[in-house]
Amino acid sequence: MKMTGEDLFKFGNEKFTNHSAILPLWQTMAEHFYPERSDFTTTWSLGSELGVGLASSQPVLIRRDLGNSFGAMLRDGSWFNMGIDGDPDLMGKMWLEFATQRMFKLMNHRSANFRRATKQGDHDYATFGNAVISIELNKKATGLIYRNWHMKDCAWWDNDEEQVDGLVRKWCAKVHEVQSYFNQEGDKIPVEVEKKITENKLFDEVNIMHFDITTEMYGHDKWSRFERVSIFLDTRSKEIIRIVGKNYKCYVVPRFQTIAGSPYAISPATMTGLPEARTLQAMTHTLLEAGERIARPPLIAREKVIRGDANLFSDGMTYVSEKYDGRLGPPIETLETNSGGFPWAMDQRVGVIEVLQSAFYLNKIALPETGHEMTAYEVQERMKQYRRENLPLFAPIEHDYNGQLCEVSFQILQENGLLGSWEEIPQSLSQEDVIFKFESPLSLSEEEKKATQFSQVAQLLRDAVEFEETASLNINFDEALRDAVEGVGAPAKWLTQVDELSQRREQYQQEKQAMIEAGMDEQKTQAA
Repeated sequence: MKMTGEDLFKFGNEKFTNHSAILPLWQTMAEHFYPERSDFTTTWSLGSELGVGLASSQPVLIRRDLGNSFGAMLRDGSWFNMGIDGDPDLMGKMWLEFATQRMFKLMNHRSANFRRATKQGDHDYATFGNAVISIELNKKATGLIYRNWHMKDCAWWDNDEEQVDGLVRKWCAKVHEVQSYFNQEGDKIPVEVEKKITENKLFDEVNIMHFDITTEMYGHDKWSRFERVSIFLDTRSKEIIRIVGKNYKCYVVPRFQTIAGSPYAISPATMTGLPEARTLQAMTHTLLEAGERIARPPLIAREKVIRGDANLFSDGMTYVSEKYDGRLGPPIETLETNSGGFPWAMDQRVGVIEVLQSAFYLNKIALPETGHEMTAYEVQERMKQYRRENLPLFAPIEHDYNGQLCEVSFQILQENGLLGSWEEIPQSLSQEDVIFKFESPLSLSEEEKKATQFSQVAQLLRDAVEFEETASLNINFDEALRDAVEGVGAPAKWLTQVDELSQRREQYQQEKQAMIEAGMDEQKTQAA
């Protein structure tokens, strides 16, 4: 079935109708943990005081720590490398190193907006369990640009393989944004928008829907050579403004913990911590009231004794009737209050905060404290334990979140020639799929293990040679040394190609033999 503009509009509205059911939950989560994002069901005006209903900022601070830890743990320094399923030759390794460095440079360029988009996405991911980040070429087609989108404006769905199959996004754009963005050949700006441009009404709003769907769903044979289509639709006139065929997704939707039957994931941190956050707000509010009663206890005054109100401010003076007989007792006294439960309540509050920190994995992320100096073995064992406790949290994020970002970025760069031409790719890589390998403080890569193993084998050989001179023949030193050099992160171009290494060895043996023969001739001459 071929979808028209009217069909696309109905389809988009249907997806947003289903999507609206989860907005109240996201609103509740945002109000307790991420007040800056608490506009799913409410509209904030510029200058509104966010988090006005909170009595404690502790849940917000705990969410902030978890969201910040994603970038610090998983995107620090050179956090990814390209590889293939197998062992490429030296030329293949050199190209993969070049592509890794080139892509890393383009992703981290200031104008690419990568750091900003992923930081916003990290906090959405930690709070709601989902994030929406778009990846596309910049206007000059010289690099990438990343954007994080509000999830109330995005609805997505899964395919039969439980992967995000498509996404529709609402965009309330200004007329001048429409004029600037849709200026390519083939774009069709609606007549009403053109009229506003002519009348210089550049700050009027235009409602647009963006569809990132499969070509099979769109149904038009014209785009069958592409895997997907990107369509911008004017919701008022139902006219298609722009349609572009693509072989990659426009949006990356990382998901924290999915639930069978729903395309929308949840955050186990906020779902677990939401009852504690509610309890903490109620406890804090109660403790504030109790503390105020202790500091300024309620008063009891005898009837018709106080002239006016009791002035409780500093240096305040309260007048008593001159007819009052002081022998009847003080004219005004404090109401007795029992503050014995206050320390207990404070301890309970600390316990609630500890549960919140546990729900947000903060007790796992922090390095364990030590009260004594440790040996190298103790440090190694503690780091192993640290990795075991944190990998269940961070390993899926590397695979689903960082993996999608890198894969889509690589596809865009490769298809648009920003990683060089296809002819420059070595033959050993031409039929291989690129695999991204991630490096972080939590993952000791296999390559690093090879370098450590080489050092251990070298020590064993030094001990073995004392008993058997030919013990070193058990090891293929060429393979071992090359693996160890790669393991320490040295560039592939530092290594000599295997064919050239054989030629150098042969030349070295010839020169050595020539020197030996020359030495023997010299000895014979001297003897004569």
